[in-house]
Amino acid sequence: MFSLMANCCNCLKRWREPARKVTLVMVGLDNAGKTATVRGIQGENPRDVAPTVGFSKVDLKQGKFEVTIFDLGGGKRIRGIWKNYYSESHGVVFVVDSSDVQRIQETRETMAEVLQHPRIAGKPVLVLANKQDQEGALAEADIIENLSLEKLVNENKCLCQIEPCSAVLGYGKKVDKSIRKGLNWLLSNIAKDYEAITERVQKDTAEQHAQEEQDKKERAERVRQIREERKKSPVTCKSLSSSEQTRKMATVKHLTPGSRAQNVSVHSATTGDQSKKKTRKLHLKRKHRVDPLRTEDGPAESPTPPPPPGQSFRSCCHSSP
Repeated sequence: MFSLMANCCNCLKRWREPARKVTLVMVGLDNAGKTATVRGIQGENPRDVAPTVGFSKVDLKQGKFEVTIFDLGGGKRIRGIWKNYYSESHGVVFVVDSSDVQRIQETRETMAEVLQHPRIAGKPVLVLANKQDQEGALAEADIIENLSLEKLVNENKCLCQIEPCSAVLGYGKKVDKSIRKGLNWLLSNIAKDYEAITERVQKDTAEQHAQEEQDKKERAERVRQIREERKKSPVTCKSLSSSEQTRKMATVKHLTPGSRAQNVSVHSATTGDQSKKKTRKLHLKRKHRVDPLRTEDGPAESPTPPPPPGQSFRSCCHSSP
């Protein structure tokens, strides 16, 4: 009777406890099945899912926990944003495409970068070996070996659980049992050390916000300096041009009337010489022009007519008395 009352009191106490808020990050290479996994847990059809661009946020109730899952895009260009979500995460879900053997090395390198990050090391990690329904998918032991999983979790002091699964086989209450089992394992390990992990999350989040504010101020300062430099540069040019004009005006004022006349005469003389040279050149060109010989018209006619027959050259040249 006493034990029954104690159990009832414990149940009542747990029922009155507020739900614990937990944030999880779901990462992995592109096309690993992250979004399909989240949709299956939500109770939505995981088939025909478009690739995630950026991230998507999902809120769901899982037992005593209010869980927020950040489904982060896995493309190479988007992986740089992952670190922005590490500070507020209580745990990690890493999804692996078991059928993509050609990218297993890339998967291992990406997982090592995630687990080695100072804001992830020491937090529990769930590895979902997805797409076990496809032909040629690696078994659990092969994935552990190819990812060097045991070495990674020991070096970074992360609790780890691997679950072979297939996200597209069911959703809602019919979701793959391995996914449900892995999620329960992750939340239970977070609950065991919830206060310490939450304190770490708050500390890391405050540091990240302070760093973001500092970066924002530095960017604003750089923009302000650039704008000031742009404002100063046109003023400098105007001052230089005005000083140049002042110097030229002063030079003109210091010239005497004689020197001005001399300059004008020299300029006119120079202009006259140049025009003469041009005229001479044109005259020479006309004087030395040679017309081509026209062979088709026959020999040119003599300007002096020939003497009439019967007369000598002399009689033609002198008139009769």
